[in-house]
Amino acid sequence: MAELSIFVDESGDFGTDSGYYVVALILHDQAEDVTEQLTRLTDHLRASGLSADRAIHTGAAIRGEDVYRGMPVEMRRREFARLFAFARRVPALHQTFSFRKCEHPERLKLKGAISRALALFLRDNAEYFLSFERVIVYYDNGQAEITDVLNTLFNAFFFEVEFRRVAPQDYRLFQVADLRCTLELLRLKLEESKLSRSDMFFFGSRRSLRKDYLSKLEHKRFSKRRAKS
Repeated sequence: MAELSIFVDESGDFGTDSGYYVVALILHDQAEDVTEQLTRLTDHLRASGLSADRAIHTGAAIRGEDVYRGMPVEMRRREFARLFAFARRVPALHQTFSFRKCEHPERLKLKGAISRALALFLRDNAEYFLSFERVIVYYDNGQAEITDVLNTLFNAFFFEVEFRRVAPQDYRLFQVADLRCTLELLRLKLEESKLSRSDMFFFGSRRSLRKDYLSKLEHKRFSKRRAKS
């Protein structure tokens, strides 16, 4: 049975505190084995003196928050880099949707914009998505609005779809969705010259962020050509 896993994460909120809202999808055809990439990531984390068991939270790693509080920036960069290398190698495609909150100032308007963007993406790539007999959607149910959008759209579009609530430490591909949200948010901030001090300190320069990170994941962005290859 052809099976597609979709890992979903978001960055931002439906209130007024954040300037952007980002939704990321990581699409993994279960016929593509990821064991080699998972083993390599675990080995590299251990070799770097990092935990191989906990979830990698990229935004917190950049800012030195939560479990990264007090951790030297060199170690935080290494952990970020290991997940980034995994994201580049693992056979999974990425898609991000970004929204400027100033264009959707109300909760319902933002929810509607997200629904339309996801619906158009599914419709425009129906041949690819409907080639799978079963779809499993992984989300942490972090925000009720996104949970509602996913349930409504995917149940209407797919013949057989299952939703699984996950914790970040359960799946590395869910952590890749977090990474994609973080990088998309950084891209938006870079375009509008709104990078924070933490961003600049972590990446060193705008050029390094663009050249060493943003551009190097473009080959993973979903396209019909890549989906068929």
